[in-house]
Amino acid sequence: MRRRHTLAEIRASLSPEKRQSDGPWTRFVLRPLSYPGAWLFLRLGFSPNAVTYLSAALCVGGFICLAAGGAVAAWIGFALFFVFGILDCVDGNMARVLGTASPWGEWVDALGGYTAYAAILLGLGVAADASVGAALPGTGLALPWPAGGWTLVGGAAAAANLLMRAVFQNFRAVKGGRNERTSIGGEKRFSETIGITGLLVPISALAYGLGLLPWVLCVYAVVYGGGCLVVILKLVRRVESELRGSGPA
Repeated sequence: MRRRHTLAEIRASLSPEKRQSDGPWTRFVLRPLSYPGAWLFLRLGFSPNAVTYLSAALCVGGFICLAAGGAVAAWIGFALFFVFGILDCVDGNMARVLGTASPWGEWVDALGGYTAYAAILLGLGVAADASVGAALPGTGLALPWPAGGWTLVGGAAAAANLLMRAVFQNFRAVKGGRNERTSIGGEKRFSETIGITGLLVPISALAYGLGLLPWVLCVYAVVYGGGCLVVILKLVRRVESELRGSGPA
């Protein structure tokens, strides 16, 4: 008979290190909502990976809603992105309380995260194109490429973020061990604060309602583009240092 875990056990499974790594939006909004969500999915017999796949599917659904055009569909898309954020915490809660956390589970979780970044940022670009066209609100300026310009900006932000994550994950795999410490801890915490389970979704929803969504895309394209460059340069320096240290005396 399957053991039924309590809400108290699910809450207690969150380690102090994981709690500290949560950004404010996750800590005060998503994480509290994820505890009853984890309890429900455990009762229903879902595995942590199944919840991760579901969360990725919701992001794809959110993108489809934003791409469909119209305010109603867009708000449904934002709601799906919000639920994704909750489920992104739920699967981790479940893995910890079940004791099934593993490198393969981390891989599935990364797959869900990569899917989310691509779907959300591209979706925001499509929604900006549909809602304001090529204009940059409040400036009288317009993009030089009116057709799909904001979708291109969203795609650039997504590509920069995914490249940054792929480079870091590959470095960690080569260096060895998931607990390997690097010099980019500050960038990672900042990314958690502003990212897909951070402030990206609520800020984007607010900006969409105010007609300012292109500004969000511009900011994230700059932040993720700059962050990608900084992380790559830091890791290149780290790799070169390691090579010099392992060379012949």
